Amino acid sequence: MVQAIGLTAADTAEVLVAAAPGAAFLQGEALEFTLKQPVVPPVEWTLRNWRNEVLRRESSNGGKLLLPPLPNGYYRLELSGFTGSRSFAVVPDPGNRPADPDLFFALDSAQSWLARPDNNPRRPENAFEVVSEVARRSGVQMVRDRMSWAETNPAPGRYEWTYYKTNAELLAKRGIALSGMYHDAPDWTRRNTCLPVDLTATYAFAKSAAEAFRGQMTNWEFWNEQDHGFGIESAWDYAAAFKAASLGFRAGNPEATVAVGGFAITPLLPYTDTVMKNGASEYFDIFNVHTYRPLRDFSEILKDIRAHMKRHGMEGRPIWFTETGSGMEGAGSLESFLPGIKMHSPDQELLIAEYLQKMMITMQMLGVDRDFFFVLPPYSEYGGNKDWGLMRRDYTVKPGFAAFATLVDKLGGAEPEGEIEPGEGIKGYLYRHPNGSRTLVYWSVSELDTEPVRPGLSAANRHERTFRLPQQPSPLHGTDMLGTPFTVNGTPIIATRFPAFLDDVGKLAVKTPAIAPATRKSEENATDRTIVYRTDLSSGFRLSAGKDYVDVGEDGAAFNLQVWNLSDRPKEGVITVSGGNCTGIPEKIIIPPFGKTELELTFMPVFDDDFKTELRIDGSFNGRKTTPLVIPVQGLQAMTGAGQKLEITAMHDSANWRRNASGEMEITYDEAEQAVRFHTRFPPIEDRWVYPEYTLQLPQESLKGALGIVFEMKVSDVSAVRQMLLMAVTGEDERDLHLRINAPSEEWTEHSVQFPEGFEPEKVKLLRIGLNSLASDITFLIRNVRFLYRP
Repeated sequence: MVQAIGLTAADTAEVLVAAAPGAAFLQGEALEFTLKQPVVPPVEWTLRNWRNEVLRRESSNGGKLLLPPLPNGYYRLELSGFTGSRSFAVVPDPGNRPADPDLFFALDSAQSWLARPDNNPRRPENAFEVVSEVARRSGVQMVRDRMSWAETNPAPGRYEWTYYKTNAELLAKRGIALSGMYHDAPDWTRRNTCLPVDLTATYAFAKSAAEAFRGQMTNWEFWNEQDHGFGIESAWDYAAAFKAASLGFRAGNPEATVAVGGFAITPLLPYTDTVMKNGASEYFDIFNVHTYRPLRDFSEILKDIRAHMKRHGMEGRPIWFTETGSGMEGAGSLESFLPGIKMHSPDQELLIAEYLQKMMITMQMLGVDRDFFFVLPPYSEYGGNKDWGLMRRDYTVKPGFAAFATLVDKLGGAEPEGEIEPGEGIKGYLYRHPNGSRTLVYWSVSELDTEPVRPGLSAANRHERTFRLPQQPSPLHGTDMLGTPFTVNGTPIIATRFPAFLDDVGKLAVKTPAIAPATRKSEENATDRTIVYRTDLSSGFRLSAGKDYVDVGEDGAAFNLQVWNLSDRPKEGVITVSGGNCTGIPEKIIIPPFGKTELELTFMPVFDDDFKTELRIDGSFNGRKTTPLVIPVQGLQAMTGAGQKLEITAMHDSANWRRNASGEMEITYDEAEQAVRFHTRFPPIEDRWVYPEYTLQLPQESLKGALGIVFEMKVSDVSAVRQMLLMAVTGEDERDLHLRINAPSEEWTEHSVQFPEGFEPEKVKLLRIGLNSLASDITFLIRNVRFLYRP
């Protein structure tokens, strides 16, 4: 029996330290552990695999444990007399594989932010180096890091790269390239905004950063989730700032590739269409998206993205997901050693490992060019309830790390061929290696494949199913989800919810071929990209909640137009304005190098029959056309005043609404308010959403010809509203519509929502109106729902 001196029932994970960084051993390294706490020998230890099976029990003398060599996999060591266990991974040595700069599997490390010194007593002093080395041991070839513009460029011409440069060098030394992203503009570049208003400063910082990190940051993104929580400005404001940054990146490093800032909401919002209408696609090589959606939604997400790219002539561009992560495991269920910070249970950690492999394989089969899993270091959100990271707070690796390393080892460099049909309830995907051999990855369908994000999911049910493969050699050699090898002698083969890999399989019939990823960069054309338009709009332009259009009265409104020249040569040219009547346009504009001209203009919209138009600025400078400035304009006041209104009385009956929320939801009719009341209580989870559904009673309630929807709404606590959306759902392969709505008040307010250009309302089968909540308990009411039609 171990006697722990000075400790009572101490945690094995705290006192037993692995020699390998992050407790991630490479195959062939000595499996050495040191006891931080003196003990009276002998030390009795038990070794278990990730399935909790006992592999070995022994005693050891002294303050060190040296285990015999182990196959790749994920393990736990238990010490008699101590609580808990010390987990560790054994993964393939990436030095035994050739470098692959195009590797699909990538990680978001965010280490310059997440591995900084903090109040974590178990954070290692050399945390940046530990994270960098753990990344190398995973086999990853590219990680995504973050930078604060305000922090690194506190004054014009002053640059302080600090630990951002430290991390870039640590990773470069290990052969890992960086995809760099920054936001957080310094005060001197903005004016009561999130995005910069000074486009010369935007260009200069991007250029300086690209120069300083050349050879380390091979890809650059400008901004992060600009359609969601990291910007209050319009889509055209983002497009203008992005153009300036892209020009700077390419000036600082002509070899760098540029990605548009990652769009956070899928299906893509009209905001994204407006960014592209402004010519942003001419400034980037990579279309960039984030998703934390469940596995069942990925096919829908990619269809929507490709439809968007086709609309804007970007079919040949690669698609990157620079953030993908799981909410399927729910809030952390265990208390950590940090007060108020929850952590994953072993069951939740296995759910993450399962999700990671299934997600990445699915994404690759759907033609995504590169996927970054969020996130490598430890990180908590939502009041400490959400536990992120493939590393724990003591900077040791979770099972998801071994799952990622196994993916890289088994499928890195292989070409996805497509999906096969192993049997009912079983997924199978075939990969071909450069030497011609094939690997089959397979799993049994679980709740993770089919369920929405909801609390209470568990990996306890393995969902064992069997299948047979025709005409295969025997034995077949395989690898389980966390890298441990196994052998299959004959058939049948057992599939579980956890993916497994079979090497050197014979010929198998592909049912659904994999979609080949696109690889084309943006192309040079005759457009002068260095002329960039930006506006400051007066209060006569009312920005929509979705930041994708403005509402303008028929009397017009004033605005300031800035014409920026982001080149080292003077430019002379003309501009034109369409979509209405505009006053104040000069006959000729002259702009000095890296300068701007400002114009005070007035715009009076000319609406079409749908009460829409576009304020569009085009130009030609030094004989070359420019990319446009496009501001979609809607006449909501004119529409609600002149349009025909059809009241859907059935929507005022609470019985006709279906519950749809991540918590316990009650739908009742409030007689006093003459409204339908929606009350939701949420469990301790981070993703609190409530979107009750109304199914249209077709054909009498068809939205054919509808221009939009008007309704009244109030909420119990306006400060608890994270966002509010109207969803028009077709139930088919066509694009479902998600429209941002201005946050409701605690008093009755009327909301007008207009359908965007190109949407076909006659295909709508159901409507969802609701919100994402910051509170654990929220109530909202809806009344007087009307559909609007042309006069």
